[in-house]
Parts: sequence; structure tokens; C-alpha cells
Amino acid sequence: MLTLHGELDVSSSPVLEDEFHRVEGPGLLVVDLTQLEFLDSTGLGVLVKHHQHRRDAGSRLVLIEGGGQVRRLLELTGLVDQLSVVQSIDELLDGSDS
Repeated sequence: MLTLHGELDVSSSPVLEDEFHRVEGPGLLVVDLTQLEFLDSTGLGVLVKHHQHRRDAGSRLVLIEGGGQVRRLLELTGLVDQLSVVQSIDELLDGSDS
């Protein structure tokens, strides 16, 4: 599981890109956004890119949704319905992710 903190923006997105490459492999990768305070379009693009990459490779990327601005951006872009987003780790373990 990757837990993101603070801001995911143009300056921090390369660090997340590197981390995604470090944890490449089959299976499930959970990214916890609950401690993320800000997300811009660059950060969102990294999440979408790696969600698609893992799906194409037969793996899964699931996001534990954040609050505030992070949640609003996912809703405004319609990505909350396109990505695998759950409200908590418990929801993921119950198998009821969207």
C-alpha cells in the first residue's frame, strides 16, 4: 500500500511516478489518499495512467478516497466512477469497491 501525504502536484508527481515503477508487479496495489490535502491535474494524470497501466497488465490499482478538494476533483472529472475508488480499506476487504 502507498499512502500519499500533503500535496500531489506538478512538483511531487515525479516522486509518485518513481514509486509506482518501484512497486510494479502483478496483483493489487492500494493507494491511500486519505492524508492527501491537495491534488492537481498532473497528480491526477499519474493516478489515471497507472490505473490504466495496471489494468492492462491484469493487475489492479485501488484508491482509498480522500476528502475535501481531492474528493471534489475526482467527482468533477467523473473519475470517481472510472477508477477503482473505495471509502476505506474495510470496504475493499469486503469486496464492494466501485
